[in-house]
Amino acid sequence: MKRLAEWLTARPARGFLGAMILAVLALVALPVLAWIPAAVVVLVLLATSSTAAVIAALGAALPIAWGFSPTIGLPGGVALAAAVLAPPYVAGTALVSSRSLSFAFQAATLVACGLVLLVRLVLGDPMGVLMPMIDALLPALEETARVLARLGVERTPEEIGEASARVAWATGAWMLLLHTMMSLFAGLWAFSAMREPGLFGRQFREMRLGTLAAWAAAAALAASFVTQLVSGQAWRPAEDVLFVLAGAFLLQALAVVHGLRGAGTIGPALVAVAYGALLLAPMALVGFGFADTWVRFRERFGAGRGPSQG
Repeated sequence: MKRLAEWLTARPARGFLGAMILAVLALVALPVLAWIPAAVVVLVLLATSSTAAVIAALGAALPIAWGFSPTIGLPGGVALAAAVLAPPYVAGTALVSSRSLSFAFQAATLVACGLVLLVRLVLGDPMGVLMPMIDALLPALEETARVLARLGVERTPEEIGEASARVAWATGAWMLLLHTMMSLFAGLWAFSAMREPGLFGRQFREMRLGTLAAWAAAAALAASFVTQLVSGQAWRPAEDVLFVLAGAFLLQALAVVHGLRGAGTIGPALVAVAYGALLLAPMALVGFGFADTWVRFRERFGAGRGPSQG
């Protein structure tokens, strides 16, 4: 990784070419792999300059815009490329200026919460916007219903479509946050391998959201509970913010687990259990990450307990 990172950051043209090649490879699985070319942009930003990072971003943008222009038109392809590359670039700029992964994480999370509220304000309730499109997706929804039925979950295609539309804005904001953080993680990891071994591990193990995000989560939860109690229906904007913050606290929980592992407080088996909980009991991890804001597990149980690992 060190040699690849050095090659990508040696000249702006190499960053352009490397980001372009990785974007072409990522086209087969966008948006899942969109963080890979975006990580090159973050790496170049950390290692060289904002100008070189913009050049790398242009290299990544060209295949994305070209690949999606037959489906959504050239303006749509350009907009998609901007959505994939601009958030990691901005978050990377915050990381460069603050030299703190926690600060970049906090900023990205609060922006994602603001974004989901802005989208709801501009476009309205996702049910009203997206439900008319459900008929076009009916074959895919029917296949999803059959898969769920084989797993013992009985849902009609209409129920699946309605549930998907209800959380569409929140899901989009959470995916954008996850994409941004994956880009930061990968870019900082590559930079660490090239310039300062161990930097990414230290920054990740210390990563936290802070009290502002925790109070925002508490306020959203209270607003959702009160409106559910009064009107029988939770306030959807509060539910959307809670959804995004829950995903962010999930990442904080993993940082806490690695922090405790690095201090020698827990063993690798508990780290494996935590990753298993991502699939089996994600809300338990969310609660653990939220509780860390007040309990500060790493400081309370991890300080001075052993060498840094994991």
